[in-house]
Amino acid sequence: MTSEQWSAYTKALRKGGFVKLARLRFLNPDGSSAFTLDNNPYNQRSRNFIRSGSVSCNLQNGARWTADVTLANLDGEYDYNVNHVWFGTEIAIDMGMVIEDGSPEGFELYFPMGIYRVERPSERVQHNGRTAQFSLTDKWAGLDGTLNGALEASYVVNEGTNIFTPIRSILQMDRGDGEPYDGMVPVFTEYYNGQTQALPGGGTASLTDAPYTLIVDNDSGTVAEVILGLCGMVNAWVGYDRTGRLRVDPSQDDLLDTEKPVAWRFLMNEAQITGELAYESQISEVYNDYIVTGNMTADYLQPAARATNNDPRSPTAVSRIGRRTKRDPKPEFATYRMCADYAEWKVKRTAALHKAVTVNCNQIFHMEVNQLIEIVRTDLDRAEIERHLVQGFTIPLSGTEPMSITAVSVHDFPTVAVTDWGNA
Repeated sequence: MTSEQWSAYTKALRKGGFVKLARLRFLNPDGSSAFTLDNNPYNQRSRNFIRSGSVSCNLQNGARWTADVTLANLDGEYDYNVNHVWFGTEIAIDMGMVIEDGSPEGFELYFPMGIYRVERPSERVQHNGRTAQFSLTDKWAGLDGTLNGALEASYVVNEGTNIFTPIRSILQMDRGDGEPYDGMVPVFTEYYNGQTQALPGGGTASLTDAPYTLIVDNDSGTVAEVILGLCGMVNAWVGYDRTGRLRVDPSQDDLLDTEKPVAWRFLMNEAQITGELAYESQISEVYNDYIVTGNMTADYLQPAARATNNDPRSPTAVSRIGRRTKRDPKPEFATYRMCADYAEWKVKRTAALHKAVTVNCNQIFHMEVNQLIEIVRTDLDRAEIERHLVQGFTIPLSGTEPMSITAVSVHDFPTVAVTDWGNA
């Protein structure tokens, strides 16, 4: 996207009243589009195929993107094609707008909103036509056993193996129909490259080398369980992005939330916020002291770490509300580094949950989880700028109704002290 296009897009978002675009691309096994349905008013063949639906994204390991779609006016060519949509069919969703550029139809700008697999297709016949409903989840459903991904035999990753190698290889395994579990090349963070960790028995090893042997049993094991087990060795985020590509990102980088990109700045005196800001306190879910214990070794050494919120600026610091401790045994953790990273990440998150905000606003198509939004409180005398980390959002598919964003205040993320729990 050029800078001129981006400028025109953001201007249209703030102005409102734009022509909304949405389309579904039904994909072939190689990722190419078999056929497309859309709601483009300039497309004479669209005939309002997309009746309703929504897309949701939530920051979590595993399945992040979900969607519900209702199609109408199905006949002729599209009737035949939709009848062949079945469990596991991949559908890409795009949303955007028409940007005025002086031409009669304007410039069409689309943003990818995930690649999904059909989980529960259904059909309803009425006196004036029929509709097709699709319940969609992102490609994680093809890994966690929902649609595909059940292991035929136990999967073993030996100690010392680079954790990214088996992730790449298991995605290329045949899922049974001659197609790989995921033909798209995954994106791996470079955050861990060159970093080392101390081993319980002495010495050091690369942080990206498996510190223990991972065994996933075939009785109930899945491809997703293998990937989660490997990512858990470095406490990484893993899930599919808006382009349908599996991403492994460092959770450790979340400790610098205030430095993350700002997806959007809201001004209270503009019409973009369509309703009230809903703030919610969740004190009962706050923990300001986190103890993580790892695996007991043969010589009775046990890695463990403790993270505590002693930040005097934080409203959930131990000095303000007392110690609220959470113990979390992680028998799969074999090093102090693993315990310390996880403890610090968890206490950051659980100390911030006491203040959450829900924003109902005009649709923003480039919104991302794990990025920031800013709210300029022009309703206050000093016009304070509130910064919030996006945890999830839901956006209507075909209409222009408001979207909903859930976020937590990064001002509440404390500076955390981490210690070796055995020596604390």
